Amino acid sequence: MLAAYGVYVAQAVLRHRQNKESVRWRNTELLRAGCGILALAIGAYFVVAATEQIVSILGISEIIGGLFITSTLSIAPEVFATWRVARSGQMTAATTSVIADNTATMTLAFFPLAMVGLPVEDLLLFSVNFGFVALLGAAYAALIRWGKQKNSFELWEVCLLIGIYMVYLVVMLVWVLKIFG
Repeated sequence: MLAAYGVYVAQAVLRHRQNKESVRWRNTELLRAGCGILALAIGAYFVVAATEQIVSILGISEIIGGLFITSTLSIAPEVFATWRVARSGQMTAATTSVIADNTATMTLAFFPLAMVGLPVEDLLLFSVNFGFVALLGAAYAALIRWGKQKNSFELWEVCLLIGIYMVYLVVMLVWVLKIFG
């Protein structure tokens, strides 16, 4: 998976390369970036610690807490970045950024762990997650490959990707977790 990700990054960087820009970071920008990294690390620690407490108080399984509490809180920095992109008027770029980030994160985080030996206690939960990750990744790749626009998605394509994710949420909440059923 790491090699496949490396190939993906290499082709993304090398394909349709533009002329390089000269970038010089000022000391204040470096300090701000360092503080941001530190804040993310501290926030990640507290998110995991809080999830462990919530899971134990509510008596739910750790995997459910991880899927619905930790994952929701861990995308907060992405939500802020996407908000800034959306605010600039780039709605399709904002939406596809989130979808691509979550697809890559789930693929790179879950698949290798599962293949290395993570015990699968709930096969239905694992299968539904894995299936929707594969479906969302395949839809995203197909839209990139056969879509009309090269560097962006059309509104119907964004709606399709969001729809796949909404179906995933409904299936998880109603059928797999039986929360509303």
